[in-house]
Amino acid sequence: MPRGYGLRCELIRGSVVWRMCSEAPQAEAMTRTMFVLASYVYDHNYGDLSAGDPGYHLEHDPDTVRATDIAWFAPGRLTERVQGYPELAPDLAVEVKSPSNSDPEMADKATMWLSYGSQQVWVEDPERATVTVFRPNMAPVTLGEDDVLDGGDLLPGFSAPVWSLFRRRR
Repeated sequence: MPRGYGLRCELIRGSVVWRMCSEAPQAEAMTRTMFVLASYVYDHNYGDLSAGDPGYHLEHDPDTVRATDIAWFAPGRLTERVQGYPELAPDLAVEVKSPSNSDPEMADKATMWLSYGSQQVWVEDPERATVTVFRPNMAPVTLGEDDVLDGGDLLPGFSAPVWSLFRRRR
């Protein structure tokens, strides 16, 4: 698919869905979250991490290829690198809300990732400095900047103050 004019696309049940590139607050939140997660993943040699809209082929006939802002896979899940889009969902999908996204739209996207096998979805809202954590069969939990985000059983020992995902200093 062609790219340009600040647009990216995903394929959802055979239909192309165009979306805008990230704005500065969203890009900064993605960068900070990637840094915090990468520090944990590489220090503990625990799993595989990707950023920059990695795409995943989730359905066939009609096809669905979705991208997440940041994806993490548990150790051993990505056994080999494939050309194109892997046919699985990340264990952790991180989505950063932009001004054009509504809260229900972000909740729907989180639910979609869970339905394809993700174990956690973090929806970050740079405007409010919150992270909403979605898990299968549980109500979402929204954390404010005074709270601490932890990885639970998925990322044992991982924790980060929520404010650190949105700004350099408190």
